[in-house]
Order: sequence, then C-alpha cells, then structure tokens
Amino acid sequence: MAAVGYGAIRRDVERAMNEEIPVEPEARFIWPAAAFLVVASVILTLAARGEGPFSGERRLTLWMHRNSPTPVDWMGAAVDPLVTDLTAPMVFAVILLAVWWRWGRHPAIVLGLAGAFTALTRIGDIVERPRPTASGAWTDHHFGNGGYPSGHVVFTVLVLGTVALLARHYSSPSVARWLAVLAVTSSAITAWTRISDLNHWPLDVFGALTMASAALIGVSYVERHLDAFTAGRTRLRALLGLPT
Repeated sequence: MAAVGYGAIRRDVERAMNEEIPVEPEARFIWPAAAFLVVASVILTLAARGEGPFSGERRLTLWMHRNSPTPVDWMGAAVDPLVTDLTAPMVFAVILLAVWWRWGRHPAIVLGLAGAFTALTRIGDIVERPRPTASGAWTDHHFGNGGYPSGHVVFTVLVLGTVALLARHYSSPSVARWLAVLAVTSSAITAWTRISDLNHWPLDVFGALTMASAALIGVSYVERHLDAFTAGRTRLRALLGLPT
C-alpha cells in the first residue's frame, strides 16, 4: 500500500512539473501596454520641447473650440473649478479620507501613491511649453504657467482611475462599475474641454493621458502585489493596514 501511495504521489509531482505555468491574460496585456505608454510619453515630451505648436495642433485646437458640444462645455465648467492648483489638494484630501473611512488604511495608502504621481504636472516648466492664447495663437512661455502636461487630465485620470480600481476589490460590482464609468467619462470630458476652452494644446493633453495611464498601471501593480511584497514583515504590514 505504501508503494502504491508513493507511486501516486510521484506521478502527481511529475505531472505538476511538466505542466506549463499559466500566465494571466491581464499580465500579457498590461506590460506591453505600460511599455508603450512610457515610450509614447517620452516621445510626446520631446516633441513638446519644440518651438511652436506641433503640426496640425493649432487647426485641431481651433476646430474643437468652435465645435465643442454645449453639454460637454457645461460639464467641463462644473469639473474645472475642482481641479485647480488651489482646490485639487482639498478635493484629493476629501477623496482620500472617504476611501480610508469606507475601505480602510491599505486602499487609502494606494490612493496616496496615486496622488504622489500627480507631481508629473510639475515638469511643465522644464518643457517650457506655453498655453494657447484666447485666439488660439502661440506665445512666449512664462515660468509657473507651463502647459505640458495638462494637470487637470493627470489628476482626473490618476485619482478617479485609482478609486475605480480599488472599488473592484473593496466595493460591490455595481458601485465599481459606476465609479469606472465616472472615471472614464470625467477623464474624457476634462481632456476635451482643456483643449476646447483654449487652456491647452492637444499635445499637452495627449502627453498627460499617456503619463497618467502609465502611472495608473504602476499603481495597479503595486496594489495587486503589495501583499506578496510585504510577506513576513509584520510591522510594515501593520503600518500599511494589511492583515498580519
């Protein structure tokens, strides 16, 4: 009987060793997408350093300004005051506290990481790209008012996107779907109106979208693997709000 039992165990071990370790479809998609977004961000940032608008930018900007749908303009006007340099930190603090209260310390820390990534907007004065004038013309850059990348777009994609990602694990499926719709809709409206209101050139918005999306993938990766990264580190796990 012992020999039979040993033989069965051996066959199970050999079968397990010969089986191919499955790779999640999500993993096959995420890393090529992240690499593409990082490369695109670098290319767009280099292009943004040029003298004058990129080819077709002025024409597209003026077309969007003249043809922007009125409902989109209304929604953009409602969102815009919430994401200024003055109000964005306060809005983020409210969202962070709400996440901590409803879902706990761990998701709040993940959201805090996303908030740290919004510092990407500070490269605007390194690139020295001016914003469009009221007539859609190119002008000189003034320190502290750089247009690349769009801070509104970076904030909306990263913060609302992270909340939507966290909701998949910490909330009901229906709430997670609504938050995902809110994140995508808000990001699309913000991206459109930042151009149509002549606050940014299209390249500013495209660069913000690629940077924020790449950072969002990084935040998602940390959120999914933080438990494994901190295995055996009791004090760190307690600090992060993970079970010890």
